[in-house]
Amino acid sequence: MTVEGPEAAADLIALLADEGVSHLFINPGTDSAPLQEALAAARAAGTPAPRAVLCIHESVALAAAIGHHMVSGQPQAVMVHVDAGTLNLGCQLHNAQRNRTPVVIFAGRTPYTASPEVRGHRDTFIHWQQEQLDQPAIVRNYVKWHMEVPRGRELAPIVRRAFQVAQSSPTGPAYVMLPREALMEAGSRPLPRRLPPAVPPGPDPDALEKLAAILVDASRAVIVTSRTAAEPGCAAVLARLAETLGAPVVDQGDRANLPLGHALHSAGDPAPLATADAVLVLDSEVPWVPDQLAPPDDARVVQIDADPVKADMPLWSYPIEVALTADTRIALPLLEQAVLRRATPEHRDRWAARRRAAEADGAQRRAAAARRAASDRPADAPDAMLAALSRALPDEAVVVEEAVTNRPAVGRQVPRQPGHFFDTGAPALGWAPGGAVGMKLARPELPVVAVCGDGSFNFSVPTAAFWTAHRYGAPFVTVVLNNHSYWASKRPVMDLYPDGVSVRGNDFPETQLSPDTDYAALAAACGGSGRAVHTPAEMEEAIRWALAETGHGRCAVLDVRLPAP
Repeated sequence: MTVEGPEAAADLIALLADEGVSHLFINPGTDSAPLQEALAAARAAGTPAPRAVLCIHESVALAAAIGHHMVSGQPQAVMVHVDAGTLNLGCQLHNAQRNRTPVVIFAGRTPYTASPEVRGHRDTFIHWQQEQLDQPAIVRNYVKWHMEVPRGRELAPIVRRAFQVAQSSPTGPAYVMLPREALMEAGSRPLPRRLPPAVPPGPDPDALEKLAAILVDASRAVIVTSRTAAEPGCAAVLARLAETLGAPVVDQGDRANLPLGHALHSAGDPAPLATADAVLVLDSEVPWVPDQLAPPDDARVVQIDADPVKADMPLWSYPIEVALTADTRIALPLLEQAVLRRATPEHRDRWAARRRAAEADGAQRRAAAARRAASDRPADAPDAMLAALSRALPDEAVVVEEAVTNRPAVGRQVPRQPGHFFDTGAPALGWAPGGAVGMKLARPELPVVAVCGDGSFNFSVPTAAFWTAHRYGAPFVTVVLNNHSYWASKRPVMDLYPDGVSVRGNDFPETQLSPDTDYAALAAACGGSGRAVHTPAEMEEAIRWALAETGHGRCAVLDVRLPAP
């Protein structure tokens, strides 16, 4: 049986290229055969098509898409195998959701028919076993939108719609199921025009003025942000606003949100919140943890966010007085102008005094971080190692961070320019090596260094990440902060049961990572290189060696041995 005109699978490849997708991260199955044929045909004909990147584990595919978008800003596409491949996306679905990654996840759907006269029909036993009553249920909590392509001629409008939804604010993943029969049917030519994403929302003018008045009247304003500098240019606007108000910026570290070395940068330290009388929350899902430190009860809390309500977090109940639904790229310059319009000489004098006090506090924090970096106490070993890492990194290096319990030490010791630092942005671990692959593919000219805890490194399917990196010329450095434990899981036991049997007997087999894995040997087994690092003095030279290895096309792993916490 022949098909008149291009198959729908060919339409899909053309649509991906037209939507600006440069790489298709794929883990194939029986359902992706038409797509693979369409990719081969496009390569042979020289027609526009994304570069297919084979990922030998689906988690790495989606992690790479997240990382690629972080540095490129481009929409992303991932292709996985029916329900099984969707399940293997695992924690990266959570990360794509919380990072608001505009990625369209394509998944096969087992063929509907066993009739031989239908192209793409069921022809192997797994086509019965892999069918589920509700395949989209796997992703429903995590995606903005999902749809199945029922017929080949409907594929193009559905794909256009998926990319429109994924890229409209607040951005996020979409999920499209592709039955094999539909992929092998005739498509729709000419292809429909692109559906542009909605213009990002701007703030309501009256609410913006009210918010500005609250900040202007405050004596001790504080700004909290998580990922305002996802667009690096926003860092300069945020810095000017902070300087105007004399407001320290509690940077929660999902991105580098202020220019390097900014005097008002409170990297990962929420202490300024304790005395705040006004708090501006920008692009943050958890502005503070009430059990640890919170603003005074009478502090006035205001917010700007593309999704200020957080309806997908059922118990999100921070005491927000004014919540503006707006993209901070648009809202921050307008807020800066509104603040300046209200400024009197008295305001400016007060802000200047506040700025001097906040800068003095920041200098004390930096001095404390420097003391940690120079300390030989076992508790300060992560700081000392990371400070040595930072000294050896070139300015243009991109740092991908998933250090978990050592995340505060990374914030203290590894400052980077906006656009050169990226955190997981969600609690689902195992992202950084795959994320590094995507970043290196997006910006091959930049050195990429992933800093992981040993637990998160093991979650990341590192063998699959290294395999893809080597095959596609995207080598990167991985620094494994190896404290031989799931400290993030041990610490709650100690906090909740300080006099418990586990603490009294130091009985924590569930969180002890022994015997040790030889991470350097693992890197070598995957075609890369590795070293163990035992002291900060070794660290600087090891980083330079590892970066040189990537220059030769090899991933490098540094197994940084830390004392058990």
